[in-house]
Amino acid sequence: MVTAVLFFLYLAPEEATLGTGIRTVYIHVALTWTGMAGFVLAGLFGLAVLITANEKLEHWMKILGWTAYGFFVAGVAMSAIASHINWGGVFWQEPRMAAAFKSVAVVTIMLVLNVWIAQMRVRGLLLAVIPAAVAWIIYSAPLVLHPDNPIFSSEAISIQLAFIGLFFLCAAMATWIVWRFVK
Repeated sequence: MVTAVLFFLYLAPEEATLGTGIRTVYIHVALTWTGMAGFVLAGLFGLAVLITANEKLEHWMKILGWTAYGFFVAGVAMSAIASHINWGGVFWQEPRMAAAFKSVAVVTIMLVLNVWIAQMRVRGLLLAVIPAAVAWIIYSAPLVLHPDNPIFSSEAISIQLAFIGLFFLCAAMATWIVWRFVK
C-alpha cells in the first residue's frame, strides 16, 4: 500500500503556487483526515461501550483509537514538513499548528487514561469525547497562515481527486492495521 501511495503521489498534479510542494499537503491532509475519521469511529464504538459495556466492542474501540492516533500524529508531523517546504519554515505559534499540538496532547492523555481506568464504561466515554474535543480545538483556531479548506476550494478537479485517492489509500492502510490487530 505504501507503494500505491508513492505511485499515486507521483501521478498527482502540481499546483500553480505550491508546485510540487502540494504533494506534502496531499499527504498531510490524507493522514490527518484518516486520523480524524478514525477518532469518529473509535468515538462511536466508545458510545456503544458506554451503553453496553461489551468487551468485544471495547477491543475494537481501543484498536481504532490507537490507530487513529498514529495517523493523526503522522498528519501533524507531515504538516510541519509541508509548512517548511511550502512556507520556508515551521511556524509553531500559527493557530492551526498550535491547535494540532493541543489536540495531540488531549488525545494522548485520553488514550493513556483509557489504559489506566478500570471502569469499562468510563473508558468508552473517554473515547467518545475525543472526536468532539479534536474538532472543537482545531476548528475554533483562527486561520492565519493555514488556508480554509484548500483542497475542496480548489477549482482543479484533479487536485480534489488526488486528495480523495490518497485519503482512501490511507484509510485502507488504517483499516488493514485495525483488522490485523483485532484478530
